[in-house]
Amino acid sequence: MSEELKRDFEIGEEIGRGRFGVVHRCASRSTGEAYAVKSVDRSRLSDDLDRSLAALEPKLARLAAAGNPGVVQVHAVYEDDDWTHTVMDLCTGPDLLDWVRLRCGQPVPEPDAAAVVAQIAEALALCHRRGVAHRDVKPDNVLLDATGDGPPRVRLADFGSAAWVGDGISAEGLVGTPHYVAPEVGAGGEYGEKADVWSAGVVMYVLLTGGALPFGGETASDVFAAVLRGNLRFPPRLFSGVSPAAKDLMRRMMCRDVYRRFSAEQVLSKRHTIKTDFSSSPCTLTPDKFFLQNA
Repeated sequence: MSEELKRDFEIGEEIGRGRFGVVHRCASRSTGEAYAVKSVDRSRLSDDLDRSLAALEPKLARLAAAGNPGVVQVHAVYEDDDWTHTVMDLCTGPDLLDWVRLRCGQPVPEPDAAAVVAQIAEALALCHRRGVAHRDVKPDNVLLDATGDGPPRVRLADFGSAAWVGDGISAEGLVGTPHYVAPEVGAGGEYGEKADVWSAGVVMYVLLTGGALPFGGETASDVFAAVLRGNLRFPPRLFSGVSPAAKDLMRRMMCRDVYRRFSAEQVLSKRHTIKTDFSSSPCTLTPDKFFLQNA
């Protein structure tokens, strides 16, 4: 590890691994404050795309996070010949995938799903205004912070697949997780920030069904084929209790026609409609209460 990093931070136990790197708990030697540090060994990346993504990640993560409470904040970046170390917020709660799995197939109530989707849309809207597309929005990359009573705080993490889409530039490359990628990504052409909105729509579907995916298949190729067809369905056995407003929003988020698909700003503009249609009371399910309920 970088000597400068070890000079400024005490490195603790490993807390996670990703496609590019490993994440450790760390603490500032000057203040004692706890953080997480993601370390990527660039010398082990043999693919040109992987090297490009690893080089861009700290820059785009900083750009996306600055003044954006819906994104995990970046506090410092250390680079040497082989390694990049990014010091970030240490999030105390589970990720959204854990949250859904611990419900053992029970759907997330619409008020809670509405709170999560609204926060994801708000985070993405600011990222997109700054020209950053996340390109891997999925439950694993949405972290929850236990903040006491009220809705859990949702924050986007892992910009390891992010791309610059500002100044009229399009992204390209098959990047992301098969079940969550937009059709234009799977088709192999150029695409923009609305690919993230499709992915957020899949996340919403997963929440409201307790884990079911809108596009499936036995292999990655089967999944991509289903995504390209874009035949979005709402089986009654899964959606009998889901409001028409929620299903309409998902149709607009997972619309194959990119021009007709909602932007993150448009999803966000539905915030008041979502809250009115989705619930009559505020969301009160926090991560800590959830674990207690499902212990």
